[in-house]
Amino acid sequence: MSFVIDINQDQFVEKVVEQSKTIPVIVDFWAPWCGPCKQLTPILENLVNKKNGKVILAKINVDENQGIASQLNIQSIPTVYGFVDGKPIDAFQGAQPESKIEIMIDKLIDATPGNEVPKLLSEAENLFKDQRFQEAQQLYETLVGMDPGNIKVISGLLRCLVQLKKYDDAKEMMGSLDDETLKNEEIIKINKLLFSLGDSGDNDINELKSLVNDQPNNKEKRFELAEKYLSVNETENGFNELLIIYEQDPKWNDEAAKKKLLEYFDMLGLTDPNVISARKQLSKLMFK
Repeated sequence: MSFVIDINQDQFVEKVVEQSKTIPVIVDFWAPWCGPCKQLTPILENLVNKKNGKVILAKINVDENQGIASQLNIQSIPTVYGFVDGKPIDAFQGAQPESKIEIMIDKLIDATPGNEVPKLLSEAENLFKDQRFQEAQQLYETLVGMDPGNIKVISGLLRCLVQLKKYDDAKEMMGSLDDETLKNEEIIKINKLLFSLGDSGDNDINELKSLVNDQPNNKEKRFELAEKYLSVNETENGFNELLIIYEQDPKWNDEAAKKKLLEYFDMLGLTDPNVISARKQLSKLMFK
């Protein structure tokens, strides 16, 4: 089955209204003389083909189908409508950034009747926030089977593996991803995080802990201890040490503590439980 089709107004009810009751349909109103259409349509086609059957693109030449264009009050082109369950639920006019169009397409897919993925994804995300990482992993693995190309599912599973310190599994999964997925901003952050983790050795950490206990104002050694904690995925401990440094002297070493915190906030993501807690503490210290 082709995911991109050209239709006329006589086919609109069958190919758009009725079809959208089972699969979302994007309708692209265009014309041969329209410059922006020539930019937009290839983007739509590429995004729809990437979804591999979860959405259909129906293209309508308005010059040859003025009746349906009039019925839908198409006043300028390109105009794009998104149909779900027989009704238009979203639309835009003019050329748009690819990222914005993909957000719209994902919204249409999520709204498809009978689609359980959004509900299960929300459950998995809540399990992750509650630090029930093993349960979250199991649910994400179920979701991979249901929606294998969903970036939220892929990134959620990878983050669970990182939290559970299953680094080899995470690296193996990362190695199985296609080039397009590896270019995703969220996946890039997780990859960076994954390769920042390793085994620093308990002896190194214990020695630094002892030294910092004896010299609580030694920011260099406390910062080193924070980095050791972070490198072995002891995130809470690492953040706590950095927050102590920031409270002692926010400007120390060109704001090194704050910069390190923000670096890991970005890599871990704003839904990470340790990030949520540390951001609140940092805000209190910044604005007290």
